Amino acid sequence: MKNRFLKALAGIFASVFVAVWSAFAATAVDHFEVELSPKSVKVWEALDLTIKAVDKNNAVVTDYKWTVLIFSQSNPDASMPIILKDSTYTFKDSDQWVVKFENWVKFTKAWKQEINIFDFENEKIFGKDEATISDAWTTWTSEISFISPEDWLTIWEAKVKVSGSTVKNHKVKLTVNWTENFDLTSNNEWIFEKEVDKLKDWENTFKAQVMDAKGTVIWETKEIKVKVESNGLSIKSLKLIPEEVFTEWAYAIELISSTWLKEVSVVINDSVINLKEDWEWIYKWNSFAPKKAWNYKVDVNLVNDMWHKLNELWVATLKVKELNAPLKEEKKEEVSTWKTEEPTTPEPTKTKSRERDPLKITWLKLVELKTKSILTWDRLEKAKSYNIYKKNPSGWLDFIVTVKDPSFEVIIEWDKVKYEDFYVRANGQDEDWEYEWLLSDPTKIKTWPELLIILLVSLFFAGLFLFLKWRKKA
Repeated sequence: MKNRFLKALAGIFASVFVAVWSAFAATAVDHFEVELSPKSVKVWEALDLTIKAVDKNNAVVTDYKWTVLIFSQSNPDASMPIILKDSTYTFKDSDQWVVKFENWVKFTKAWKQEINIFDFENEKIFGKDEATISDAWTTWTSEISFISPEDWLTIWEAKVKVSGSTVKNHKVKLTVNWTENFDLTSNNEWIFEKEVDKLKDWENTFKAQVMDAKGTVIWETKEIKVKVESNGLSIKSLKLIPEEVFTEWAYAIELISSTWLKEVSVVINDSVINLKEDWEWIYKWNSFAPKKAWNYKVDVNLVNDMWHKLNELWVATLKVKELNAPLKEEKKEEVSTWKTEEPTTPEPTKTKSRERDPLKITWLKLVELKTKSILTWDRLEKAKSYNIYKKNPSGWLDFIVTVKDPSFEVIIEWDKVKYEDFYVRANGQDEDWEYEWLLSDPTKIKTWPELLIILLVSLFFAGLFLFLKWRKKA
């Protein structure tokens, strides 16, 4: 029992001794030795900061692990080490009782500037040092530069994204053509950026400056120039006629842009479709929808005779549906899908014109005979006539003939072996003008009598066999 009491007493004594010794060690710190290096720099140039906790004899206190407050009383806007939290720092064992911040302290004002260090718990323990900061009446380019655009870059649009690099969280003034100013702020990644539009044709000048808290310029870039050569390259409108189609159905593309372009194309489902100038400023082409139902992005590429290019992504969407899916009702201006020799007359604004009777071809039937195939469909009372089209190898529709009655005969040729797609479209007429309706579903028609030819070939070889057999016996 006595031994246990002695052990407990010894433990209490040890704890009290450690507490007293810690308090004594802490109070052994008399002040801080603070050093700024170098002693003379320019505004915003970096300095090293070294802090030592020492006793009255200027010996380093090796067990100091307390927190210090770091700030500049003469220049509150000075840039301090990023590791500080609320302007404080706590000494660690790894500091080896001396902490050094390299290339971190930056003063924003000229003249003699000081750095102040205080013990967070005891303000009587402190230290300071000062450096001479040269006046910044003249500017230089060492701390700010443009990332993009490059000097003397030529662009084809009247807008450009300007970006640059400088010290983080600083005010930046971007000047365009010496008259237009933009107030920006560099982010934590040391980047500032701005998209500038409404640039003038030919040369445009850009310059950026970093400002201090009083609005004084401390750094600036050299001027860069960007040349704009728009040459009228633009997309005024793009139409898909219709916007919704069934898989592998025909549709038309109509684009309005600049005149006399060297190349005009759209990209749909990774396929490039070249358009031709059908009328001044108007470029058209007829194509067929992809085999898979989907909403396809339509990208546009333009090239003029100076080889200037304009690439616009996702200008429109082609909606392709399965054959059994409903399509939205098309407006009249989207009905005429095929190229004509004369420009289209604008649709009258009468209500009746907008509500024309649909002339949809239904109940397509095909009868194949030995020498011809006969295609028929239901008669439409309000159809004036019917146009017949055939898809050619390049994917275009070739106009074949206009018929009055709902039937068409295809003569079977003897020199080709294939089935071909035929389409029918009804023509209507009202008090305003004549109009065409949508194409029918494609119908594959045999244009070569393979069964008959196979029979003839079989008869030929059978006859040849009998002839050779008869000759051998003779």
